[in-house]
Amino acid sequence: MHEANVTSKLGMDKRGFPIFLMLLNAFLWYYLTLDLIARVSRDLGFSYLELIALHSLGVIVGGVVGLIFLRNRYKLLLSWTLLGTAISLVLLVPYSASSFFHWLCLGWGFSLGLGMPACLGFFAENVPIEKRGRFSGLIFMFSFLLAMLVNVSAEFFGLFFIYVFFGLWRLAGAVPLLILHPENKSFTSRKRLAEYKLNIGYDKRLWLYILPWFVFNIINAFEELLLRDFVKATFPDHYVVFQLFSLLFHSTSAFVGGFLSDLVGRKPMIIAGFSVVGIAYALIGILPNAAPSWFFFFISEGFAWGLFYAIFVTVVWGDLAPKGSEELYYFIGSLPLFVAAGFQLLFAGYVSLLSEVSAFSLAAFFLFLAVLPILFAPETLPEKQIRERELKSYLEKARKISEKYV
Repeated sequence: MHEANVTSKLGMDKRGFPIFLMLLNAFLWYYLTLDLIARVSRDLGFSYLELIALHSLGVIVGGVVGLIFLRNRYKLLLSWTLLGTAISLVLLVPYSASSFFHWLCLGWGFSLGLGMPACLGFFAENVPIEKRGRFSGLIFMFSFLLAMLVNVSAEFFGLFFIYVFFGLWRLAGAVPLLILHPENKSFTSRKRLAEYKLNIGYDKRLWLYILPWFVFNIINAFEELLLRDFVKATFPDHYVVFQLFSLLFHSTSAFVGGFLSDLVGRKPMIIAGFSVVGIAYALIGILPNAAPSWFFFFISEGFAWGLFYAIFVTVVWGDLAPKGSEELYYFIGSLPLFVAAGFQLLFAGYVSLLSEVSAFSLAAFFLFLAVLPILFAPETLPEKQIRERELKSYLEKARKISEKYV
């Protein structure tokens, strides 16, 4: 009875659990893709920025194709999973051409983007708005932790292990689709792309949220070019520890931030993320050679990314989307994350000409400016849900006090 109550609070009923598995499978597969791209670029001498840009281009193209063929969502999601499996298992085939891995990165991106908006749209339609934050936070917490576990396992069992796991894990994404009945009405999209594409330009709420998200991703892409080399050169003994702190805060803040976004709203948590990382950039701009300031920076960065993954990737676009337009809103909301990779590649040569200290200070300034649109944006969690939760909390406390003294 207690277990059923807990799963109900998290949205994990018979309908929610397969959705949880679908998203967990997709996001962990995405993180493993990024790790493989980093490993291969390092081992074979390819440009990491080029490979990530190709992957991002594939995601965007795949997303457009997926929106066009959205009518039968079940077939699209099943094709998405099987295509991802096939392209993942290609790694087991011997290859010699240098262009092979470039095309493979493009294919990985395409196979991710093809069904991700549809999967997230299905999530938004079937998980109540007041439970989406904790649901999303739980997904990302498990995704981050499992990605770390797989990477550690790869160090013991070798690269072949991760190649096999990569393909088999993606294939496991078909299991939740087989659990869900293909005749489920939620698998049939009620609108075509042409019917709702003209409405998004007039939705001011969408642009008030997407502009700060775009600014954050662009700043992160540019600063990453400076941060990595600067920290490696200045703190060679601490670099791995810094990264570990960041990853740990990724997972914890994703869950805690997602949970709190259901309690107090999306806006306060987004503002908290921008404020913390803005302060961290200001601090390393003032004290760039102090190790404690960098510990604070990587903790803050992990905290912000965990929050933003939970809220900006899976929650806020579903909150904003009109009925039947969820996929398009998720596709648009994901663009800043992948467009930033193209900017990073195009401007890499120019960013290296900047002074690190001035670049950190500029990042802090623009992050504080990016908060302004959020201040004018409406809260996407309905006020009624916040008030009901506060009332339930108050009644629960009153009940406990009465039981204690009666």
